[in-house]
Amino acid sequence: MECHQYGLFATSTARSNESSVTEGAIHGVPSIEKITFYLVRLEDGAILDEKAFCNDFINLAHSIGAYLYEDLVCIVSLRYQTIHVLQIRDSGSLVEVRRIGAFCREDDELFLYSHGQAAQGSSFLPGIKQRLLSFIFHKTWNEEPDQALRVQHLKKKFYFHFQDYVDLIIWKVQFLDRHHLFIKFGSVNGRVTRSTDQNLAFFAVYNMETTEIVSLYQNSSEELYSLFEHYYDHFHANPQNSLHEKFISSNPNSVHALDQLRTIKSKASSPSQLFSAIDRHRHCTEHPIKFISVRQPNVVKFKIKPGSDSGASDSRGKRISSLFHPFFPLALSIQQTNMQPTVVNVHFRR
Repeated sequence: MECHQYGLFATSTARSNESSVTEGAIHGVPSIEKITFYLVRLEDGAILDEKAFCNDFINLAHSIGAYLYEDLVCIVSLRYQTIHVLQIRDSGSLVEVRRIGAFCREDDELFLYSHGQAAQGSSFLPGIKQRLLSFIFHKTWNEEPDQALRVQHLKKKFYFHFQDYVDLIIWKVQFLDRHHLFIKFGSVNGRVTRSTDQNLAFFAVYNMETTEIVSLYQNSSEELYSLFEHYYDHFHANPQNSLHEKFISSNPNSVHALDQLRTIKSKASSPSQLFSAIDRHRHCTEHPIKFISVRQPNVVKFKIKPGSDSGASDSRGKRISSLFHPFFPLALSIQQTNMQPTVVNVHFRR
């Protein structure tokens, strides 16, 4: 957290692909018996609070399933299609302040019960899905100004794809600010694989206060790419009023970062794959990983040697990924080896 007093950590049991059929669960999404988030006081390592999710699936790789913004944390339950918004209080407790999924407002469920519709609740689409369909309908309706042609336009652009829209599920969520979420909807056929970037997806801006979808983009949208290119910092939870923020390289303030983004875009394997912010595990070699200077081409600035100091040089079945701190001179390398525990190394600058 920005106060540097607390850290948020997560653990999980092994995932099971043979999950039992449960009411409200998405078919095809695996299950994890228990996923626990711990709020830890960094000064002495004391666990102040915890939040557990049982028989659920939250993608913890690269923190895809959780996003921290100031004192708020959003956690995405893929299995039950629910966005849990937690607040980290100064007292050191985790408090759930919102739950978005089947219901969008706090009194939606009470409204159904009061109207005797709770027993038929399973026949209703989730609240967030209804917001999505409503936005697409109104957007399609307004695209055709001629009322005589409007119904035909709706049939072609909305009703023909209606089931495809209904089948969309939430894959990832992040904060844009304290009131707006950036939600990725994708096909359920994408399943939980290493990457879902090849599948058709939509990105929605959702207002938690009004429970409305403000805007919607397909993942091949040039407008969305332009926003990402010019306003990159708004897609990440940078520290507020931080002295280090101006030193963080990003697309708007670094020609090198912008050139790298445009290179990724030009090498995209399909028009529907604009960009991916996920740093995937790569096959590990026996040689140290070299980092080349941008200003001085072909000049090696430093190297990172993967693995522990045990001297083991067998790289078969070994995969590694690296994660650099935004401004401190340190990096993490996460190493995975077949049938061996995951190894996390911290690399400091000398």
